[in-house]
Amino acid sequence: MKQLFSILIALCLVLPLAVPAAAAENEGDLAAGTIGDFTWTLTGNTLTISGSGAMEDFTEDAPWLPYANQIQKVVFTGGVTYVASGAFADFDTITEVDFGDAMYELGKRSFYSCDGLTRLDMPASFKVFGEDSLRACSKLTEIHCQGRFPSFRLNSLWDTYAKIYFPADRPWSVELIQQLEEAFHGRIEFLASDGTDPYVPAAETEPVTEAPTTEVTEETSAPTTEETTQETTQETTQETTLPVTEETLPPTTVPAEAETTLPETTVPTENPPAEAPSRYSPVTLILAAVVMVLCILAAGVLIIRSHRGGKYLD
Repeated sequence: MKQLFSILIALCLVLPLAVPAAAAENEGDLAAGTIGDFTWTLTGNTLTISGSGAMEDFTEDAPWLPYANQIQKVVFTGGVTYVASGAFADFDTITEVDFGDAMYELGKRSFYSCDGLTRLDMPASFKVFGEDSLRACSKLTEIHCQGRFPSFRLNSLWDTYAKIYFPADRPWSVELIQQLEEAFHGRIEFLASDGTDPYVPAAETEPVTEAPTTEVTEETSAPTTEETTQETTQETTQETTLPVTEETLPPTTVPAEAETTLPETTVPTENPPAEAPSRYSPVTLILAAVVMVLCILAAGVLIIRSHRGGKYLD
């Protein structure tokens, strides 16, 4: 009985030490766990995240946050397409990231202020730099992209001075590159994977320099001869014809007729006085008055006589 009792005590002492060792996959694993359908393992200074598809954004701190000062390398395997928001923000000890061959997008603040990063290699599947994803990475100077032109979300590379390399055999749009360089105010520079600048060769080659000179001379000579002659002829014709007709026509037609005809037809100064003596002259008025007076006198005399004659007859 004493032997059995001693064996049980020994097992109780050994089992707590054996469980953590069994939980780790290898003897070098410091920690491991799961996040949804993904697994993570910290082996030495390397954090490996395995799974397929997009990681879910954390509602709380990342489970590997307690090991922030130990993680120097992050590896994504199994087809991870999205790095969770804030997954490695302020992890200054990270110096290397292996995104695998399926990474599509870096989440918001996923690698914010990771001062240990100096270079990143993005696979051909990569398309989106999320908001503030690589902001304030003070030592990040090179980003090598293997795919097409990605999307740069708000402040994705703010306070980060880096050169972004694109495939020389599949060059990006020069117009888009120019817009981004102007938007970042010279903090970001775009170069081909062979180190060439998409602007400088086109501006320094001789054919390109000769072409503008010929085009400029043709543009300057042609307009000076043809346009000046056309403009001078048009100006002279317009100045000689239009102003003359406008200045000559008004005095000869409109004002002359208005001054000569309107006063004669509207103001009755000559014709009415010529017709007035035949009807209403002062002489005729006086004669009519005299006749009227005489008629009245004659009528009065006849009336008086008739009254007197009547008296005599009576």
